[in-house]
Amino acid sequence: MATEFHNLQELRHSASLANKVFVQRDYSEGTTCKFQTKFPSELESRIERTLFEDTVKTLNNYYAEAEKIGGQSYLEGCLACATAYVIFLCMETRYEKVLKKIGRYIQEQNEKIYAPRGLLLTDPIERGMRVIEISIYEDRGSSGSSSGSSSTSGSSAR
Repeated sequence: MATEFHNLQELRHSASLANKVFVQRDYSEGTTCKFQTKFPSELESRIERTLFEDTVKTLNNYYAEAEKIGGQSYLEGCLACATAYVIFLCMETRYEKVLKKIGRYIQEQNEKIYAPRGLLLTDPIERGMRVIEISIYEDRGSSGSSSGSSSTSGSSAR
C-alpha cells in the first residue's frame, strides 16, 4: 500500500508527484456539468471505489444544483438587466455561491479522505470544468521515478 500522509501540507512538502488521473465529463445526458463515475484503475490500490464514486456523485449533484433554473435565477437575471449588470458588483449569484460550496467540499474531501491516501483532487473550475484532476503522490524516499499522466477513457457523446 502507498505511504499514508496526514494532511495537505505534509503531502505537498514531503511527497513527489507520481501521476495524474483525469475523470472526464459525461455528456450522455447533454451539456450539463456532470462527470463520469467510472472508477479509474490507477486508483485501485489507493482508495475504495465507493469513496471515489460518492465524491463524484456529490460533485455532480452540486453542479446540478448550480445549474438549476428557478425563481432566484430568474430574479437575478431581471435585476442584472435592470441595473446594466452593475448589481453583480454588489452581490454574489446563486451559481457563484454553489461554486464556493463545491470548493469547500473538495477541500474537505482532500483533508479527510484523499490526502491521507497520497491523492489530491483539483477543483474542476481550475481545469475549465472539463475534468476532475486527481494527483497521485509518492513518498520522496520511495523509489518511483515514473512521472506521466493518464486519463480515464470513456466514450461519451458530445
